[in-house]
Amino acid sequence: MRFIYLLESLIAVALCLVIGGEALIIASGSCPKRPVVQNFNVSRYSGLWYEISRYEQPFQLDGECVTALYTLNKDGTVRVFNSMLTPPSDTRSSIVGRAVLSYPHKETIPAKLLVTFNGVPVASNYWVMDTDYDNFAVVWSCFQIGSLIHTEGAWILSREPELDDSIVRRVQEATDRYLQESHLRKTNQDYELCCSSVPDVQTYPGC
Repeated sequence: MRFIYLLESLIAVALCLVIGGEALIIASGSCPKRPVVQNFNVSRYSGLWYEISRYEQPFQLDGECVTALYTLNKDGTVRVFNSMLTPPSDTRSSIVGRAVLSYPHKETIPAKLLVTFNGVPVASNYWVMDTDYDNFAVVWSCFQIGSLIHTEGAWILSREPELDDSIVRRVQEATDRYLQESHLRKTNQDYELCCSSVPDVQTYPGC
């Protein structure tokens, strides 16, 4: 038991040193249960999303101007196209993935997806906890290492580079209900920064 506790502590400390204070949550034990959107409409959810804030991730470290473009594939899966800019570089990086509904045949389809990138066989949970499809989405993810430890990620997304004032309150309510706000870091979606490179229309359409 002492060895397990020490192992968990070492992993947590190492990850925190890598990604800093505003970061994904690292905790012992299994992933907690979280409610998700029911009767999920993947077609309505498709399209372009701008990242408003997130739990900092090693694969997104210092990234700004983050966007996610979801498009339906003919086989019912979802093409994921993530893009970001990492200052001071003016080169935009991107990655392509594939998402599938975890429970596509349930009578009431829950907003639980599995996402893989570049053919890597490890899938990440992508749970939509709240969305109105037209303005915002609150997304949560959890990765479990056996029964010893888990990490949680979170993203607040918007159809525009900034949240519309009319839905800020609802997003805040969802944040208070599901996330730890102290772990969220705001994503810079400033037009001048995000359009400092010459992006493809799929990466930052606002330019």
